[in-house]
Amino acid sequence: MQFLDPLYLLTALLLIPAVYLHLRFRGQSGRMIYSNFRNIRARASWKFMLPFLFDILAILAAITALARPVSLERTVTPPVEGKDIMVALDISGSMEALDFQPKNRIEAAKKVIESFVKGRSSDRLGLVFFARESFLQVPLTTDYDIFSELLSRLKTGVIEDGTAIGNGLGLALSKLSGSKAKSRIIILLTDGDSNAGNLSPLTAADIAAKEGVKVYSILIGTDKPVPFPTGKDFFGNDTYQNIKMPINPGLLKQISEKSGGKFYQSISTDELKKAFKDIDELEKSPVPARKLKIYNEYAPYFIILSIILLCLARVSALVFRLYPEVER
Repeated sequence: MQFLDPLYLLTALLLIPAVYLHLRFRGQSGRMIYSNFRNIRARASWKFMLPFLFDILAILAAITALARPVSLERTVTPPVEGKDIMVALDISGSMEALDFQPKNRIEAAKKVIESFVKGRSSDRLGLVFFARESFLQVPLTTDYDIFSELLSRLKTGVIEDGTAIGNGLGLALSKLSGSKAKSRIIILLTDGDSNAGNLSPLTAADIAAKEGVKVYSILIGTDKPVPFPTGKDFFGNDTYQNIKMPINPGLLKQISEKSGGKFYQSISTDELKKAFKDIDELEKSPVPARKLKIYNEYAPYFIILSIILLCLARVSALVFRLYPEVER
């Protein structure tokens, strides 16, 4: 327990010596001298002090209430208006190329996206994935744990192979269409050229520009030969072959330029991290100005206690007369 207005407790500390001085010096000016105090002492038992004691305790309880005794229940962050961000991730077969750490391109992308998610505080995030077709994995949400969990489940080979960049962008745009956020962006990650789908990537970019949605395109990989898993040998060991993957950085650059975003090409995990860091700096999220503390208030209980004590003081004053009769 703590007190939000502890200065009121000084009143209680000053009250104690004031009461003592009152009891010590009251009636000093007009004394009556008795020859025998035996009868008075016999009648003046502790019961006749109860009204006075109850009054003092009632005052102390009231002062404690004024000091606002509380206990901290929880600390909350006031909601602020963040951005709506859709991530469009390519899961085509070429994302299994082994030129990225810790394992391959898709695992590197998932790790970097997860780190990006951990830096969010008020943004809504969504996730779509695409190969020959596109699908929604996570609708816009601020539940970052759920986002990370569903992101970790993505892998290549679950849908027909291909790279439908236009369809991936179109699906991401459709999930932002009802958004009221002031800033809406799409982060597009792919390692190849568009070779599938029924929506042109540039048409999708025009729609994004019209809707005020920025597209940040990240090309993962290079056009140089890279190691790619081709199966297993007779002894069950993984086999690899250097394969040259087709890429189209010009297309991704056009998509970003049309929508007011930016294009990046990453040939390593570190460069991929730098791309996300740059996007984070360009699209800085608002930070709550302060945190609010929610308290459990105990002042009402002390007020009730003070009232009860005052009632007890009045009742005890009626039951036990303050000035008992003295036998003659």
